[in-house]
Amino acid sequence: MAMFDPAYADLLDNPERRKALPIKEILRYLMSLKMDRKVAVDVGAGTGYLTIPLSWVFRKVYAVEANPKMAGFLRENLKRRGITNVEITLSEKPPRLPERPNLVAFSLSIHEIRNWRNYLRWALKADYVLIIEWCPGSKRGPPEEEKIPREEFLNMEGVELVLSRVRFPYYLLILSEKR
Repeated sequence: MAMFDPAYADLLDNPERRKALPIKEILRYLMSLKMDRKVAVDVGAGTGYLTIPLSWVFRKVYAVEANPKMAGFLRENLKRRGITNVEITLSEKPPRLPERPNLVAFSLSIHEIRNWRNYLRWALKADYVLIIEWCPGSKRGPPEEEKIPREEFLNMEGVELVLSRVRFPYYLLILSEKR
């Protein structure tokens, strides 16, 4: 799997993406869930497209980013906006957190994780998992062989679907662990 190239960081937050993937709609889905809004984790945080809005509704946000350059862009964005409740973790592995997260989010990033199933198993310890990914067949995004069909997530043992939306070229899933 290829890691996102920081040379294209401007594509992560632009008018076209905001129209195709409206953050207010995503927050509306999240706000409708019955959960505490204490701790969120944004895996593959990039420049903060999702991290920053999560910081508005969660007490603490852990932004996990594997690429040092992308983490630097995020740090600058947070500083410029005066956001102080986000902690950046530079890692390819699930972070060790002082408390259980209420939400773990993967926004167009889970396809970049080598062993995404294990990472998702870790994420399911949270109340909810948000996955936003590229639709197979879309001309946008990573190479076709790296796109993960949503059925791959839904067919995992112990996973319960809470919400599913397709907004081509993306799909959005909210999952929880079957209890």
